[in-house]
Amino acid sequence: MRDYVAQLRARGGLKEPALVAIAVLGLTSFAFFRVALLPEFGEELGMSTFQLGAVTTIFAAGRLVADLPGGHLADRFRASAILTISALAVATGSVLLGVSNGLLLLYSASLLLGVASSTTNATGMTYFSNVTGAEFRGTSMAIFSASLLGGQALGPSAAGLVASVTGWRNAFFIAAACAALLAVVLLVSGGRSRVVESRSNHEKSADEGQGVTLRAMLILQSVSFGVFLTLGSIPQTLVPVVGSDVLGLGTATIGLALGLGGVSRFVGTLIGGRLSDRLSRKAALVPALVVQGLGVGLLALPPSVATWLAAIVLMSVASYGVSVAATIVGDLAEPGRVGRHLGRFRFVGDLGLIVGPITVSAIYEALGREAAFLFVAAILITVGLLCLRFLPETTRVG
Repeated sequence: MRDYVAQLRARGGLKEPALVAIAVLGLTSFAFFRVALLPEFGEELGMSTFQLGAVTTIFAAGRLVADLPGGHLADRFRASAILTISALAVATGSVLLGVSNGLLLLYSASLLLGVASSTTNATGMTYFSNVTGAEFRGTSMAIFSASLLGGQALGPSAAGLVASVTGWRNAFFIAAACAALLAVVLLVSGGRSRVVESRSNHEKSADEGQGVTLRAMLILQSVSFGVFLTLGSIPQTLVPVVGSDVLGLGTATIGLALGLGGVSRFVGTLIGGRLSDRLSRKAALVPALVVQGLGVGLLALPPSVATWLAAIVLMSVASYGVSVAATIVGDLAEPGRVGRHLGRFRFVGDLGLIVGPITVSAIYEALGREAAFLFVAAILITVGLLCLRFLPETTRVG
């Protein structure tokens, strides 16, 4: 990590990377307030499990429509400018959730938050893929992933605590105020990104990618699809439902458990990033997918708070797999086109985020808890085996 920090200092300092990481963490947290509050507004609006799954599906649809243009924008404009606009969109979407009194407004707000989430993620992912050389790309992408995935878990945790004190509508208004404040900070502090300046001229460099082949991209997209399907259908949808309906846990407790997942994601992504730099990309990626599958499989066991918490921790620790796959995309991509390739990578992942909640929720209602969780676990382990057999290795130390 010391060498990584030294390279950041040599390439322009720590202020801009820290600002981008904080923006990704904060905006993701505010956009994911809705996860812990699903049972709350579901009860008030009389929504079924399927309709609750549709909230996540529509959020994913917003991300899907913005993934490809978001990747192009990330290649062309400074990170702070795009993140400022994203922050304003998160603030607007949060206000709409706070005043929603029916499905139309609720789903519209989810769509807007999905668009803001996509532009935030595309900008952060492209920025951190470019901010260092290839020898530290795994660590750099792990920091992005820690900010992203940590926000996805810490947001629901904060939402649960705030809602238990102020009510779920006020929790969304507080998220909106924080996102607006972050927009002001980004507007005042942001400067022209040195990454855009150094990568947009397409000059040759020692770590320049050789191009992403079709087979490699399909395999990497299967990782993105499988992990995003899991994140959308399990921790963002069914974990709160199981905690509330099966285990009888309150909103604050569910939020704290998801917060524990956030801490686990921070630890897992940093370890995974270092492994991918120090050992090899595949040595970090394949075990992550298998362990995440095993974590999902725990939820198919007879329900208890212990297995529920253990599943959250295992899924969270191993969720760095998508970060390692994105690192491989950065290894292979040509300079000036990293954002475009990552946009396609995220596009397929967000297809999984759309398909996952609505499909797995339907399986949960029709065939039961065990069938739903074993279905997702099988997808993850299958993708891990495909990576082991067919994915090319782009970095190997020693």
